[in-house]
Amino acid sequence: MAEVAGVAKTTIYRRHANRAELLRSALAHAIGSPDELPDGTVREKLRFALGNAWRQMTDVLGPGGLAAILGDSDPEFTEVFRGALRPYDEALVARIRADSAAGLLRSDVDAEGVVSLLLGAYLGELVRRGQADDDWMDRSLEMIWTILAIPG
Repeated sequence: MAEVAGVAKTTIYRRHANRAELLRSALAHAIGSPDELPDGTVREKLRFALGNAWRQMTDVLGPGGLAAILGDSDPEFTEVFRGALRPYDEALVARIRADSAAGLLRSDVDAEGVVSLLLGAYLGELVRRGQADDDWMDRSLEMIWTILAIPG
């Protein structure tokens, strides 16, 4: 990291008390906060929020970060990585709950469960195929939509 930043390692260590703090700072800078939802249908907003979460898993955490979470070989780092994803999964849960409360989705939707299924769909595709193709998000949403949409 010091080499990429163009500074000495001692400079990095002066600014961060330990490696967890350094990682937390780097992830916070790389991830930022979830983007504001654009106007659109419930489904379009859900797709946008899910896209943000999947992008964070792919582009920011990458295979190493995801492996650290799944392997939990260093619990301190595992929590740092989970904390980096938390705003995105919380935004997705909040979006589903708000739309459910507004009568735009079924009132009995388990928002936490749906988000776990959607994040798991991404991870499952990585395990099975090594990558999630561009259409995988739409296919996943199509399958989940049947439990979200108000019947009729």
